[in-house]
Parts: sequence; C-alpha cells; structure tokens
Amino acid sequence: MSTILLTGATGFLGHHLVRRQLDDGNTVIAILGRPEDKVNALPSHPHLSVYPCSCLRSTHFGHIDTLIHTAFSRGENIAGLSASLSFTREVIEMVNNCDIESIINISSQGVYKKMQPGEMANETGTVEPGTAYGLAKWAVENMLDIGCHKPYTSIRMASLSANARFLDFFVKNVTTGTNIQVTAPHQYASIMDVADAVTGIQAIASILPQQRSSIYNLGPGVQYSIAEYAKMCINRGQAFGYSPVELTMTDNGNDFAICMDCTRLQEQTGWKPETTAEKMIDKMYKKGL
Repeated sequence: MSTILLTGATGFLGHHLVRRQLDDGNTVIAILGRPEDKVNALPSHPHLSVYPCSCLRSTHFGHIDTLIHTAFSRGENIAGLSASLSFTREVIEMVNNCDIESIINISSQGVYKKMQPGEMANETGTVEPGTAYGLAKWAVENMLDIGCHKPYTSIRMASLSANARFLDFFVKNVTTGTNIQVTAPHQYASIMDVADAVTGIQAIASILPQQRSSIYNLGPGVQYSIAEYAKMCINRGQAFGYSPVELTMTDNGNDFAICMDCTRLQEQTGWKPETTAEKMIDKMYKKGL
C-alpha cells in the first residue's frame, strides 16, 4: 500500500480522491487548501491524517509515495490565482526537500487554444490559454519543468460536471418549469463526471513514477454542443417526472470547441470513462431530489 499526500483535500475533486485512496487501502495525509476549509467534509478513518496548509514548511511527514496537488483557486480572480501559484511554489520546494517520490499536478484543459467543433487536442497540441485560470495552470506546468527535481506529471483535466454552471442552470430550469434560452448553441464542451476523474487519476498514479509521461489528458473524449446538453437535460428531466420546457436558441456566432484526445492515457493504462453525459445529468437530478 502507498502513502499519498493530497493538497486541496476538502475540494470537490479532493475529497473524492481522499475517499478513493482510503478505499484502496492507502494511507492519506490530507492538506486543507484554505484555513477555513472544514475537516468534517472528510471521513473519519485511522489511515487519514489532516493538516492545515500552513504546515508545509514545518511538518515532517515521513516517506510519501505520491503527492497529488489539487489545491488551486478557480475562476478569474487574480488575487486567488496568485495565492495558488505561491502555494504551489511551496509544494514544489517541499517535494524537492522531503522524502517524496513523485508529484501529480492537476492541470486543466484550459491550457489549450480554442478549437473548431470536432477537433480534439492531444498532449502535443498548441498551448494558448484564453483565460487567467488557464494561464496560471500553464505557469504551474512550467514551474514543474524548471524547478521540480523529482518525477512529475501534470494531468490536463476536463471540466467536471459540478463546475459546469450551464448544466446546473439547465437542470434547475427544468425542475422549476422555466424555459431555457441558449445564446451559443454551437459552442462545444467536454464535461466529465468526478467518478471518472478519480479513476483516471488513480490509473496514472498506478504507473511507476519514472515511467509516467510528464503530461496526460484526462477527459471523456467526446464533445457536445451547448444546445445538445440543453436538450439532454430536458429529455432526462422527463425520466424524473418533470415536464419538458421550451428551448430557444440565439446564435451569437461564438462557435468553438474544447475537447481533448485521451489516447495516451488509455493506451498506457487501459482507463476509459464509464459515465455517459446522460448518466452524469441523471446524477444531477438525483442530487436535487
């Protein structure tokens, strides 16, 4: 069994990773991403220990097989992103100076340039972040390239369903009987369920550190237009007893796609996502019932 140190342990992805690691019999050292993070978001377990983020410089954790770095500010708040970059620098310094075999960094599909519908980016695709968040994630990848002295891997991950606000908006509209208006019907997105994200990260962690690639794409490998997602939400809502709402579309001409080719990960580990878009939307309806 392994010892895993996990930053951002109470975040949406982080707390799912904690539970999966414990279920697999690993020892987990959980680092809270922010001082106000609540420990009660994590399970009580004899193989789980929890520390505040302020402890990185002062605590000796012993031997760590893998550090999984998920703690990072979301959105476009420059102050939050700057703080995340500073914290990441501390994490890399700790990896270099402590008994830590390797680091897995959770990056983002946002490092890639926007593409035309139907196109997919592989790990050698053009890096051209279009947001401050994407640029900050690209900066972390470069920090690892320049400053990390241990084996490292960055996982460019697709957006999770919990962070896809338009899906939440569509589901809420259906449950309240509110019509849906889409202003970018031909904009394409690739959304992943957190359960598939966790199994994908686990698959990468199972590779010997020296044999891991420095970059992996992790996503569902399929893309749907915003209009298609809206129609799915309306159709799946009927399975939960909700009446169909009206869908109207106004094309603002903002047509692009964000989708990744995950062949490298699939070929090296055999991993494949198991949750379809429809099943992911069903989970959202069940959560609201």
